[in-house]
Amino acid sequence: MSKEISQNLIDRFKQEYNGRKEAKVIERTVTKNGILNSSRNLAADVQSTPVFSIDLDTGDVANQKQSGRCWMFAALNTMRHDMKNQFKVPGNFELSQNYTFFWDKFEKSNWFYENIINTAELDTDDRKVAFLLNEPQGDGGQWDMLCALIEKYGVVPQSAYPETYNSSKSREFDTLLNEKLRKDAVTLRNLVNSGQVVQTLMNVSNKCLVKSIAWLLTVSENHLFNSIGNIVTPIKIIIVKQVLRLKHFMISM
Repeated sequence: MSKEISQNLIDRFKQEYNGRKEAKVIERTVTKNGILNSSRNLAADVQSTPVFSIDLDTGDVANQKQSGRCWMFAALNTMRHDMKNQFKVPGNFELSQNYTFFWDKFEKSNWFYENIINTAELDTDDRKVAFLLNEPQGDGGQWDMLCALIEKYGVVPQSAYPETYNSSKSREFDTLLNEKLRKDAVTLRNLVNSGQVVQTLMNVSNKCLVKSIAWLLTVSENHLFNSIGNIVTPIKIIIVKQVLRLKHFMISM
């Protein structure tokens, strides 16, 4: 500021504040109840109460807990309505959000490795490299990403692939996975700069690094190497058709 705050100015503010009759009442209310509760307008709440002419049977509310999977929950909750009607399943039926979470992490890790190889000749302070290393993967995503996951891997009921500690509270797992991905990025960049050909590096990535990600995900999220495959196939055929219909609808809007 061009002019400093003087003591005279502060004294004037204090005098004006104490001269307002309502100041102490407002002060006591806000310090006790907070700004939002103190300013709440009940009349406005009544006037803005939503009224719906159509009430849909949505089933039980799904809970993403402490994870960034809102995009998965939104899409899978939308898809489960047709499946509930088609298969006459109860209201607490859910598609497994952990199942898509597992494959999303797997695919994002592979995407990261491929991009590290393709940018290995750039300096580490290059904006592309810095972007990749800043957060190799995260929980976030969007509609087209979920469509791709379901078209490739299908879906399963939550009862067959339930939540785990790491899917419901993903920060700890994300931190560990990102540390591993950054460590692997150093290995891949060193191989590129030592003269290894790209195809050889891709083989190293697929056979060694991606395999280690699969093991890490399996011990954290469970089920990759068990008998869940026999559940996926019949549901995958049905749900992919639904995904394609929804994609067509979204594009035509």
